[in-house]
Amino acid sequence: MDVIELLKKSVATSSSKSVSFSLLVLRIGISISMIFLHGYPRFINFSKISSEFADPLGIGTETSLVLVVFAEFFCSFFLVFGFLTRWICVPLIITMIVATWIVNGGKDFIFQEKSFVYLICYTSLLISGGGYFSIDFKLFLGKKNYYQQR
Repeated sequence: MDVIELLKKSVATSSSKSVSFSLLVLRIGISISMIFLHGYPRFINFSKISSEFADPLGIGTETSLVLVVFAEFFCSFFLVFGFLTRWICVPLIITMIVATWIVNGGKDFIFQEKSFVYLICYTSLLISGGGYFSIDFKLFLGKKNYYQQR
């Protein structure tokens, strides 16, 4: 195989397994980051921070914190395994929209950047689903060809 053919094949070829592996890396990476940097600290310090947590939607500080912990800790945990991926992304997307445009709205983009990047990742997973390497695939698609169904 000459160099040009090798280059063409390496650039223009993607298999369903490689796309699914990319989704696995994205799910695990974004979820572990969300859990350990945001969800877990809020979960273990719930009683300490519940009275001073932001209330951007006017539903109360404790209720806001419950919803954020649910999204950032529990939903992220399920996302690691690709369990109900598309449904699990919805609370995470809502949380990131609130963080980006309500909590940090009006501030410089540097304050919105992290939640915006999370939002892009979760939206991508909402569109794509969990992929082959997910519990969703094992439970709902079984041995059927995953990419021919779409």
